[in-house]
Amino acid sequence: MTGTGYILKESIELMKDLQENYDINITVMLSKEGEVVVKWYKQWDYLNEVVKKVFLENTPNNPFLAGPLQIGKYDFLIVCPVSANSVAKISYGIADSLITNCVAQTIKGSVPVYLLPSDQHKEPIITSKPDGSPLVLKIRDIEIENINKLKNMEGITVFSNFSELKNWLMEQAKK
Repeated sequence: MTGTGYILKESIELMKDLQENYDINITVMLSKEGEVVVKWYKQWDYLNEVVKKVFLENTPNNPFLAGPLQIGKYDFLIVCPVSANSVAKISYGIADSLITNCVAQTIKGSVPVYLLPSDQHKEPIITSKPDGSPLVLKIRDIEIENINKLKNMEGITVFSNFSELKNWLMEQAKK
C-alpha cells in the first residue's frame, strides 16, 4: 500500500474477505507514506486486526521482502492502491522505496506484479477525505502518460478499477 487514500478501506475489506473465506495468507507492506495515509484515514487498527503480517518501510530493503518476492516465495505481488508518485517511480525504473524496490525485484525474478493505481483515468476520480466526505481529484496528463508506460512494461498488469482486481483475486482464491 502506498500513500493514497483511494479505495483504502475497500482494499482492507477485500483482504478480510479473502482471509475469512479462503485459505490465503496475506502479507501487507506499507511505504512510509502509505503508513501515514493509513493512520490519517484512521484505518491503522482495522488493518492490523485484519492482517497479521503488516510490514512498515524502513529503507528500500528493510524489511527484506524484495528477495523472497524475487525468488518466488510469494505467488505474486499486488500493490493496491498505488499513488501517482509510486506509479511515476515504477514507470521510470526508480526503486528507492520499499514498494518500488519490491516491484522492480519481483519483475526481475519473473514473478507477476499487479497494480491498481489511483490516478489512471482522464476523468476526475471521486474518493474520500479522512472524515468520509467526498473529494474530487483531477487527473493530470503526466499521470495518464505514466499509466500508459506502466501498461507496456513487461511483468506488470494494471487493473483498471477495483472491481476488476477483486474479481481476479476471487478467481485466484478459488484455484
